[in-house]
Amino acid sequence: MNSTDYFYVYCDETGKNESDNDTETSEEKLNRTAITTFLVSSYTIICIAGLIGNALVIYVVLRFAKMKTVTNLYILNLAVSDAMFLISLPFLITTTVLEHWIFDTAMCKIYFVLYSINFITSVLTLTALSGDRYLAVCHPVSSGRYRTTKIAFFVCLLIWSLSFFVMLPIILYSTTIPNSKDNSHDTCTVKWPEDQLIPPEKAFTWYTFLLGFAIPVSLIFVFYLSVVLNLSCVGPGMRTANKKRSRRKVTRLVFAVIGVYILCWLPHWVFQVNLTFQPQDYRLKDWEIYLFNGLTVLTYANSMLNPLLYAFLSDNFRRCFRKAFKCAENPDAERRLTIENSVLPKSSKKKKIKKAVPSVKTKGKYELATLTTAIGSALILPNDGLLHPSHQETTSLYVDKEIQTS
Repeated sequence: MNSTDYFYVYCDETGKNESDNDTETSEEKLNRTAITTFLVSSYTIICIAGLIGNALVIYVVLRFAKMKTVTNLYILNLAVSDAMFLISLPFLITTTVLEHWIFDTAMCKIYFVLYSINFITSVLTLTALSGDRYLAVCHPVSSGRYRTTKIAFFVCLLIWSLSFFVMLPIILYSTTIPNSKDNSHDTCTVKWPEDQLIPPEKAFTWYTFLLGFAIPVSLIFVFYLSVVLNLSCVGPGMRTANKKRSRRKVTRLVFAVIGVYILCWLPHWVFQVNLTFQPQDYRLKDWEIYLFNGLTVLTYANSMLNPLLYAFLSDNFRRCFRKAFKCAENPDAERRLTIENSVLPKSSKKKKIKKAVPSVKTKGKYELATLTTAIGSALILPNDGLLHPSHQETTSLYVDKEIQTS
């Protein structure tokens, strides 16, 4: 049993198929009905809420010109991945209700493609997003040449390609097999080659654990730790109320991102890795099956929560959501938005910034010197925290500081 064998666990190992219904006690039937109701209700809520949330993220990033930024491109990729991951839930709901797989082998492979490739894509996108934030905050000047939408788009394509190759064994070996308790029904599972030196299902569990959780989460932790340390080392001159509030927002969001992801996926992987230490013929106990089902709900819930963590915590996303709803209610607002998007530049221009510097001819006097700079995506603005869109902002800065010259 491994992370791909949900249907095998639910339909086969429970031993609660039609052939065993006559031997079930009334209490066992009641428990099974309650668990099925809980699972179906949870999956349905997660599927509907998650698809709506991710669809909103996709819409506002594609619809609003100012949202087409490097950071938001990764968020868009994450939303697409989460949406496709959630599309696999109807298969799960149907199988949970009927207690067997009713589709053909091709649909079984489609289910595993939706599930396996997209859960890898999600975590790799989170890693790329973390790396982008690290570059923007810790290397704001030198990273400018690398933090472009073209490079971000290429990284997203690379993530999808890598996910496909990582999960190629699942695509090759996923199939339907007769249910051992009732040969008239099938189970969608992964049938690994037999008589291997190392059990393939155990090797694959460690393979996906390392590439799909341990290594990406370690990188995310390193990136965000560097971001937090960088923000905590701001000089005394930068310790304004706004900067302090910004750091608090960033810290809170960082803990939310890392904490929720780990909360949703770590228990799942602990369960899976623990199974690799069990004998090859180990059969799950009833409570382990119930636990496995609960952990599966938790992993899907992460895709529902991602829009909340990566979109609803951003003031810019909230403003765009409000605009989107206004456009839906008011056709005139939609026309105005179309005009706005047609004239709004997608990249900012450099703006002259006035800064007070000492005159070379006077002592203790001020003279306005003109500096040209671009306030870019490295800035973490206090009203938006870590996920403020990385489009370039133009800002006027006037520094009053008397510098004595000799």
